Amino acid sequence: MAQRTARIVWGITLAELASGLVFEWRLWVIGRDDLSIFRHPEYVAYLVATLSAASVGLALATHRPHHPVGWLFLALGATIGLAGVADGYARYGAVAHPGALPVANYVAAYSSSAWVPWMPLVALIMLLTPTGRPPSRRWTWIGWAAGISACIVLPTTLLRPGLLEPPLGNVMNPIGVTAIEGPLAFADLVALTVMMFTIPAAAVSLLFRFHRATGEARQQLRWVALAAVPLPILAAGTWVTSAADQEFALTLLAGGYLAILPVTVGLAISQYHLYEVDRVFSRALTYSLLTGVVVGVYAVTVLAIGGAGGGSALTVAGATLAAVSVAGPARRWLQDRIDRRFNRRRFDAIALLQRYVRDPDTASSIQEVLAQALGESEVRVLYWIEDRSVWVDALGEASICDPRGVEVTRRGRPVAWVSADASSIDNGLLLAVANEARTELENERLRAAIQLQLVEVRESRTRIVEAQMGERKRLERNLHDGAQQRLLALAMEMRAAQVSGNAERARATLERAVGEIQVAVRELRDLANGLHPALLADGGLAAAFEDLAARAPIPIRVQATDHRFSPAVEEAAWFIACEAVTNAVKHGLPSQVDITTVHEGNRLLLTVADDGIGGADPAGQGLRGVADRASAAGGRLTVQERPGRGTMVMADLPCAS
Repeated sequence: MAQRTARIVWGITLAELASGLVFEWRLWVIGRDDLSIFRHPEYVAYLVATLSAASVGLALATHRPHHPVGWLFLALGATIGLAGVADGYARYGAVAHPGALPVANYVAAYSSSAWVPWMPLVALIMLLTPTGRPPSRRWTWIGWAAGISACIVLPTTLLRPGLLEPPLGNVMNPIGVTAIEGPLAFADLVALTVMMFTIPAAAVSLLFRFHRATGEARQQLRWVALAAVPLPILAAGTWVTSAADQEFALTLLAGGYLAILPVTVGLAISQYHLYEVDRVFSRALTYSLLTGVVVGVYAVTVLAIGGAGGGSALTVAGATLAAVSVAGPARRWLQDRIDRRFNRRRFDAIALLQRYVRDPDTASSIQEVLAQALGESEVRVLYWIEDRSVWVDALGEASICDPRGVEVTRRGRPVAWVSADASSIDNGLLLAVANEARTELENERLRAAIQLQLVEVRESRTRIVEAQMGERKRLERNLHDGAQQRLLALAMEMRAAQVSGNAERARATLERAVGEIQVAVRELRDLANGLHPALLADGGLAAAFEDLAARAPIPIRVQATDHRFSPAVEEAAWFIACEAVTNAVKHGLPSQVDITTVHEGNRLLLTVADDGIGGADPAGQGLRGVADRASAAGGRLTVQERPGRGTMVMADLPCAS
C-alpha cells in the first residue's frame, strides 16, 4: 500500500509538471511568450528540484515506508509541482487570456502564496534527517513552530488585499479582506519571521546531531555535509555567470545544486555504503579548492600577460599552460593537507601501511603492522585458500571469519579477511587500511597456503603412525584370539593323548589336529593377504581385484587394466579399493559394487562405485586413512555422493616409471 501510494504521488507530481508545460506552450501559441518561464531560465532550477525531491521521496518511501522524510520529499515535490501548475494557469487565464479559464483569479491568489508549504517541509526534512526523529525532545519545537507559522502565513497571504505580485501584477486579489489589512500584515510578519527562523534552526539541529554522533550515525550525516562542499563554487559561479549574463550556466549551477541536496539526504537516510563518504567528502573538497586555485592562476596569468602587451592567443596559451602546470602539484598538496586535517587517523594509518609495503620489515608481520596502523592490538587476519575452500590463519590453521570484519579481494577473488575487536574502528577505515596492504596480504596468503600443506603433512604423518599402531594391535588381537588359541588348544589336546597311552584316542586326536592346523593356516593366510596379497605381486591389480570379488559377500564387478605398475602404486590402489569396498558393505548397504581402473598416460585412475544409500564421510577414519595413503603416493582421493545412486570413491595416482 505504501509503495502504491508513493508511486501515485510521484505520478501526480509528473502530471503537474506536464500540465505546467502545457500552459507554457499555450502562452507561446497566443504570442505571450513574455509571460513564459522559459524566458527566465532560473525557473528551470525549480523543475530540477521538483524531480529530484519527488524521485528521492519515491525511493525512500518505497524502501523505507515508515521513515517520514521520504513522504516529506514527496510532499515537497508535489507542492512545488502544484505551484507551477497554479502559476501557469493564472498567467494564462488571468493575464494573457482573461476569462479563458474558470476561477483564474482565485488560482492566481493561491499561486502568490503557493511557496508557503515549502518552508516547513524543508525544515522538517532537516530536523528528521537521518533517523526520522528530532535529535531530542527539546528540538521538537522547531517542527511545531514551522507547522503553526505556516498555517498562519498561508491564510494571511491569501487574504492580503490589493494587487498580486508580478507577473500577476494586474490581477486584484479576489479574496483580499481590506477591513483587517493591518492585523493581517502584523500576523503575517510575525509568523513569516518565525517560519524563516525554523530553517536555520533545523540546520543547527543537524550540526548538533553531527557533534554527538559516533560510528554509523556520523557516517550518515557526512553525506549531508557533502552537499555543503560545492557552496563556495556555487556562490562564485553564480556571481560570475550573473555578471556575464550567462543565464544558461546559472541555471545549470543552481539546478544541479538543488538536485544534489535531496540525493545526499536520501543517501544519509538509506545508510548507503557503496562509496566511502569520507573519501568522497575529501575528494570533493579537494577538487573544489583545486578549482579555485586553477581559476585563480588562470586569471592572474591572463592579467599579467595582457598587462605586458601580449596578444590574445599568447594570453590564452600562457594562462592554460600555467593552469595545467599547477593543477597536479596543487591537487597532491591539497589532498595531503585535507586528509591530515579532516581524517588524521585514516591518513596516519594508510601512510604507515604505504611505508611498510614499500619497504617491508621482516621483523614484523602484516598482522602486527595492521594492528599498529589501527591502534588496536586485537587484529585478526585470515587467508582464503581456494583449492581447499577454507579460511586459514598465517600458521595454516583453519578458522572461522569474524562477521564484524571486511573482505579484501583482488580481481574479484577473495584474498584475506581482516577483523578487529575494537568497536571504535568502523568498517570503512578497516577496509581502506586492508586494501592498502592488499599486495602484502596476497604474499602472506601464499605463505599461509604453504603452511596449510605443512600442517596437512604433519597431520597425515600422525594419522599414518596411528593407523600403523592400530593395525599392529589388530593383527596381535587376531593372532591371539584366532590361530594362537587354536594351536595352543591343539597342543594341549595332543599332549593329553600322548600321556593317556590310548592309541585310539591318539589317532582321533591326530585327525582333528590336521583339520585344526588347516583352519589355522587359512586364518594366517587371510591375515597375510590383508597385508599384501600374493596375487597382487603375481598377477597385478586385475587378479587381486578378481580374488577380492570372489571373497566378497556381495557381487563386485571388476573392469581392471592388465597393465602392471610399480609395487608402491599397486599396493596403494589395492588398499584404497579394499577400504572403499569395506565401507560400502558396512555402511552403504549396496546390492553391487563396481571397481574400475584406467591407465591414462602417467596416471592410474581407480574408481570404486556402489549403489547403496550413500552418506560416506570423507573425514571418517577409514576414508581419511586411504586419502593419506593416496597423498603419500603423490595422488589425490575424491569422494563423491550420488543422490539415490550411492557413493563413488575416485583415486588419481601417478604411475610414471
